[in-house]
Amino acid sequence: MAFAVACAGTAFCDTINFSNPTGDLGHSHTYTSGSSSVTAYAFGFGKGGGSEHLFGKHDGGSENGVGIAGQLDNEITESRFVELDLSSITNPFSLTIGSTQKVEGFKVCFSNSLGTLGGSCQDFVHPGSDPFTTSFFTLPAGDHFVSVTADNEDSNVLLDGLTTTATPEPNSLLLFGTGIIAAAGAVRRKLAA
Repeated sequence: MAFAVACAGTAFCDTINFSNPTGDLGHSHTYTSGSSSVTAYAFGFGKGGGSEHLFGKHDGGSENGVGIAGQLDNEITESRFVELDLSSITNPFSLTIGSTQKVEGFKVCFSNSLGTLGGSCQDFVHPGSDPFTTSFFTLPAGDHFVSVTADNEDSNVLLDGLTTTATPEPNSLLLFGTGIIAAAGAVRRKLAA
């Protein structure tokens, strides 16, 4: 019974780390981990908007991740955003946002076209930790892009990581179910005695 429960693991999660490589990365950069691959892009919007350059940071603490070159501390500001093409990601995912000290907030937005922030956003005004990891998101139907931007002019943040959830394998679920049934039977016998 213990073996069945122990073997009932799930497929591993992939975590993409955005703090390597460092320096100016150009307009786009592809990051890979395990079977997951995403391409990040840098954009501005509003006055002076358009293509920007990504900047990779690895300064220790929570000062790790990808931001926008030339912005305050080379981080993501209110007038710029980092957009990820998640067309190859099928599982729910969470984002880790760094450099959120002094309660610097950010927005996570979903879009179906590259270069637009999108209309469906979740605002994290007071993250409460640095770095901050969001709950798991599922891309809305038809959307393939997720963007991160600072939520006000006093905030500047970094996109530190993306983690996908594990997908249970059918054999693992079968073993797990068998382990649960065996454990329930053992408890029932013990209570009947």
